[in-house]
Amino acid sequence: MTKYSGSFKVDVVNEYNLEHASYKTLVKKYHITLAVIQRWVALADAQGLEALQGKHGHKTYSLEEKLAVVDYYQTHEQGVFKVGAKFNLNPSQVTAWTKIFMKHGAAGLRPKRKGRPSTVPKKNMEKGVKKLEPTEKEKLLQENMQLRAALHEAQLERDF
Repeated sequence: MTKYSGSFKVDVVNEYNLEHASYKTLVKKYHITLAVIQRWVALADAQGLEALQGKHGHKTYSLEEKLAVVDYYQTHEQGVFKVGAKFNLNPSQVTAWTKIFMKHGAAGLRPKRKGRPSTVPKKNMEKGVKKLEPTEKEKLLQENMQLRAALHEAQLERDF
């Protein structure tokens, strides 16, 4: 269950947009942190007030969806709040996927099995931890994204 209802979120965003109340007054009035209100306003601006109603159930994201979010974050001059609002994600999820991509590459963003691992040892199981080996497609996607990020950085330096 969410902490705030969807109708409450809509009311706060409408008060900000229609009544031109400042963030500071809304923080004092409702005792909510500034970052939460900014996230709601950004989400409503990007996807409409319906996006504030909340999500039902857990959604699993494919490798392509995760890579699209990371690529957009790396190649556009927008913060995690705006990227999260664009893709209807929590900003911390954008940050987590970006860190995983930087550390492990595209192979680290592969969907993984959920739940507790089995305690019964398997006969054919190799000892030790396997390193994630990216497939050929993942290698190409990772290289493409890294080149786009480098190009974006070079264009920013040139423009500066």
